[in-house]
Amino acid sequence: MPRTSSAIVYNTLKAKIISGELLAGTHLREEELAVSLGCSRTPVREAIRQLEAEGLIEFSPHRGARVTSWTDEDISQVFHMRLLLEGRASRLAAERIEDHHIEKLEVLATEMERICKSSQKDRFTQLTELNNAFHGLIHEASLETMLVSTLRGIVQVAMVKNTFSLYSKEQLQRSMNHHRELIAALEHKDPEWAEAVMHCHIRSARWVIQPRA
Repeated sequence: MPRTSSAIVYNTLKAKIISGELLAGTHLREEELAVSLGCSRTPVREAIRQLEAEGLIEFSPHRGARVTSWTDEDISQVFHMRLLLEGRASRLAAERIEDHHIEKLEVLATEMERICKSSQKDRFTQLTELNNAFHGLIHEASLETMLVSTLRGIVQVAMVKNTFSLYSKEQLQRSMNHHRELIAALEHKDPEWAEAVMHCHIRSARWVIQPRA
């Protein structure tokens, strides 16, 4: 059997969880996954361990590994943490961001806007990946290692619940507009502006996911 690295298995399983192909509560059996992915059980075990550490998979001795199920309260807590931490990341990024970050953000924003207007079947998965990259660049530009590490896990939780398929056309456009305004705030190196726009962006996303929250 060909040797498949745990990184490949990890990325494959993660993509399936985030896209919703593997639903919350789905039981993950190492042997079945190894067969379907054409690898041994070792990389599957390693990938599951990593995804468990990131909160995407939960494990119990009696039930085994399952895709994590998120309650409304869990999601509320995640969005509250994002408000605090991504607001701070945006503020710091405005003070420290470099030109190459701005250029990459522009490219990502343009590509997301293009996909929003397309009818591609996988457009929502593409938007999720690009959106994650957009936010990740802002986190990276903050130059706060611990903050970046913490946010990586928190944003992934929101990604699982926050599929762009839930957005109306108007809500999607508002999200894209927030991205453009974030770039403008970062270009002007205005911490207060950047933090305020990020807060609006996250609150807007929460009302899509939890309209009664």
